[in-house]
Amino acid sequence: MIYKFRMISGEDKAFLRDFEVDSELTFLTFHQAIQENLGFDPGQLASFFLADEHWNKGMELTLIDMQNDTDMAAIPMDKIKIGELIKNRWERLLYVYDIFTDRNLFIELIDITEPDPASTYPICTASVGEPPVQLAEDFAFDDNFSREDSNEINELFDDLNEEYGGELPPDGYDE
Repeated sequence: MIYKFRMISGEDKAFLRDFEVDSELTFLTFHQAIQENLGFDPGQLASFFLADEHWNKGMELTLIDMQNDTDMAAIPMDKIKIGELIKNRWERLLYVYDIFTDRNLFIELIDITEPDPASTYPICTASVGEPPVQLAEDFAFDDNFSREDSNEINELFDDLNEEYGGELPPDGYDE
């Protein structure tokens, strides 16, 4: 199955990416597609976290196998396929790309479809806005979004899904 994920940033409401990813691929492959699309330095650490409806962190998926001092499990990204953990539409992930300041992108599974034999996955199907700056040392903190106020991110997803019916034109949209 092909999973269509929508990714947004709490720092910039004009940023959006849609990715289609084969559920049989690992989280590492998805991570690499994100890094390449956003132009991030692949030498930096990053993690996925399973997230609940309020964007609270659950299980961590790490780049390297390391001890986790919390009670939650940590699994290396290359050891687990996306479809083993994500099963249903609207499930959520946090992609922490700057682990030192806990800056992240919000990801939601918006659709599950059959694969297109002419496509190679993963693929970015919509790209709107500039990606956030990867590292905090290059970032000026303003009104930084906090997961404690998850309603703001939920409203962004709801607005996008309502306006585009879960879909964006392949080349994004103009505001």
